[in-house]
Amino acid sequence: MADSDPASFLTQANAILRKNLTYQKRNVWSNVRLIMIPFYLCLVLVGIQALFDSQVSNSLDNQCGCKCIQKTGDETCQMVCGVEYSTRDQAVFCAIPNPQPWPPLILIPLPRNRVVDANLTNVSCKQRNNCPVTILFTGNNQSLGATLSRNLFRRSFPMNYSDLLFSLADNVLATTYKGSPTNYLDAGIVSDRFIYNIQSRCTPNSKVSFSLGQSPLNFTKEMRCVQGLNLWINSSREINDDIFKGYLKGNSEGMINEIVAAYDLLDTNRTNFNVNIWYNATYQDDSGNMPPKLLRVPRLVSLAVERKGNDAVATSDGDDGENSCVVVEVSIVEGVKVAMGEAGEVSRGVDGGC
Repeated sequence: MADSDPASFLTQANAILRKNLTYQKRNVWSNVRLIMIPFYLCLVLVGIQALFDSQVSNSLDNQCGCKCIQKTGDETCQMVCGVEYSTRDQAVFCAIPNPQPWPPLILIPLPRNRVVDANLTNVSCKQRNNCPVTILFTGNNQSLGATLSRNLFRRSFPMNYSDLLFSLADNVLATTYKGSPTNYLDAGIVSDRFIYNIQSRCTPNSKVSFSLGQSPLNFTKEMRCVQGLNLWINSSREINDDIFKGYLKGNSEGMINEIVAAYDLLDTNRTNFNVNIWYNATYQDDSGNMPPKLLRVPRLVSLAVERKGNDAVATSDGDDGENSCVVVEVSIVEGVKVAMGEAGEVSRGVDGGC
């Protein structure tokens, strides 16, 4: 018996098509469910978005505040939005073309974490939570360093309410609150912690209250005095050792003995101001997942330059003016890297006005 010829391509395609159509007819509701599930999911997402917009995005508390301002000689009013028409919750959603200036603050350790002497041995003040804040000095000229450190802090705090911001900025103010990613709202100002005024000696119950900012972003702060202690160290190597011993794992007692900053005056003299400044870079919180926080370093720089400038002017009184010009060269060094023996210079600036 002879074999039959194989079916043609069209015959095979027709058979497969009929088979698939029959299968799809038997599973028609399964196909409907496969099509409708994504459709229903899209409807749910649209509903959630509409609910979020109505309750959150379009809520008055999450929008910049507005007010209808009457035009001169016109019965109609114009809707104007801005910080001045907002509550404190609404103000964060407003554009800020001219940010509010804040007084510069230095970051100081909490009282229980402060170091009080060069040997890191005095712990009695930690038990009373009244340790001073410590700044270390070194350099080639100890007498000049003593003069600079002696004039670093004010001995009193005259409050000038007619020019409050300048009065605050002219003093050495500090906070225990780390910086923020931006300075639109300084965390040290908006927090409920005190602002400290670092002075060489504090009088009993030296507290001052004042208000900063403009409504609605105005904050009433209480300023308290904290004693500043300046210690002369023989060399920058010893400063590195002291910084390292101030970390939790840098000493056998497992204590935190933190300094505010350290200044190496190097070859500074009356006409040349060359200084390295140590600071703690761990407060930047630069983990890569969040924007790094701003470090409170600028006031450390301006404080040293300002005091050295005042000293240069004072020592040049009565001269012919040749020595009144000061060349300033500042190097900012991350204290953590220095403590680990990896000194890293972050920035360098030179003011060559002479």
